[in-house]
Amino acid sequence: MRTSLLHLPPPAIRLFKLFAVVVGMALAGPAAGEPPGLPTRPGNLIIVGGGDTPASVQQRFVALAGGPGKARIAVFPMASTQFDEEAQEVMAELRKLQADPQLINLERHDAQTEATAQLLEAFSGYWFLGGDQNRLAATLLGTRALDVIERRYQEGAVVGGTSAGAAVMTSEMLTGRQNGERGDAPPIARGAIDLGKGFGFLPDAIVDQHFLKRARYNRLLSAVLDRPQLIGVGIDEETALQVRSDGRWEVLGKSYVKVIDARGARMTHDRRHLTGASNIRLHLLPRGAVFDPKRGRITLPEGG
Repeated sequence: MRTSLLHLPPPAIRLFKLFAVVVGMALAGPAAGEPPGLPTRPGNLIIVGGGDTPASVQQRFVALAGGPGKARIAVFPMASTQFDEEAQEVMAELRKLQADPQLINLERHDAQTEATAQLLEAFSGYWFLGGDQNRLAATLLGTRALDVIERRYQEGAVVGGTSAGAAVMTSEMLTGRQNGERGDAPPIARGAIDLGKGFGFLPDAIVDQHFLKRARYNRLLSAVLDRPQLIGVGIDEETALQVRSDGRWEVLGKSYVKVIDARGARMTHDRRHLTGASNIRLHLLPRGAVFDPKRGRITLPEGG
């Protein structure tokens, strides 16, 4: 026999209503561990390997930042002490695409202020110029300015950079310094490459830029074999990697992105710390290729 709510005692009715409210909140609310009020997917990263940034990459960045007439882009030059020419060129190129760029040159004390935090709230895109990634890290890590950029990224803003502005995107970044023996190419050995703390927008990777131009295979291999849980990403000049909001990586521009995946590798080290390794996966990704880092799957563009 079915019992209606009308025939239940008042305490039981109150308990039933409370149960319904809790279940409804669980079904409609954010997933466990997800910050309230934020989307389940962040924005996009556009990471350029240096050299001239292709117009198609700039157009993609502006489109992701809201499109012509709407994109407001903060341009950060702090990686370099001589940034005037490059910064002005980038600003002019963005204006041609009908974006609204603003040069934001910060010292560390500026990056800690409420005025800077409020200023950075208004942008839909954040672009970091080249130079020395250590300067960027020293200026922004642990500051209110970077907190705002990280939150805006989680809210859907696009973040990008070239050269040093690419290297700093990961949690552990290449500092450009080499430990031990000096030479044209570092040995593939434990501890040969110095790593520092980066911004952490791409936490599961290590990015190296100017990859083909400066023959940086040994450098990236050493770094990856020291941190095999991180995927090595070598980006050629005039080439970019878009880290999309769905988690997949798409290659843009004119050349290749090389992916070194040692997550399943077996390694040994001799007494000089030289590394031996097997089962390292190398992917050569041309323009238009898409890589799923979680599943290790690649979609290559169809040949013409």
